[in-house]
Amino acid sequence: MTLVPKNATDEEVLDIIRKWVDVLAAEDYEAVVKELGFLMGYMGSPSSPAEYLRAEIKRYVSPEYFPGVTDFVVTDWRTAQGGNPEPAGTVTWFKPNSNGLRGAVSFDLPINGKWSDLTADFVFFENNNEGYALALEEISSVKQRHREQENL
Repeated sequence: MTLVPKNATDEEVLDIIRKWVDVLAAEDYEAVVKELGFLMGYMGSPSSPAEYLRAEIKRYVSPEYFPGVTDFVVTDWRTAQGGNPEPAGTVTWFKPNSNGLRGAVSFDLPINGKWSDLTADFVFFENNNEGYALALEEISSVKQRHREQENL
């Protein structure tokens, strides 16, 4: 389990997220699922959570940022250049509430060496006095989802 310190700054939270982006770039989906879970994406899938996570990244499509590209992998965020001109890396904090949700992070992933609009959404919940439990909620692209719905 990965903990977000209760007194963490936004930048410290993003540092934790970037470490998990490194794990995604290493394609160690089993480690991501084991440590963080994959809350939304896996529901109803016959494949394993790790395989479903891999498939969600592979099925990404962006005619805007990656025209003609059909194979996608997460790459190093330190060297990503081009693509999405305004990649998200936002932390949102919530007041104490009945479901224990204390914060959320949206982080656009570097794909094939460029910034994408494929967003990894993380959440963190009340856990113990040491910190908040971090979880991967989903990986998705809002633009891709809209394109898919328009084509129905």
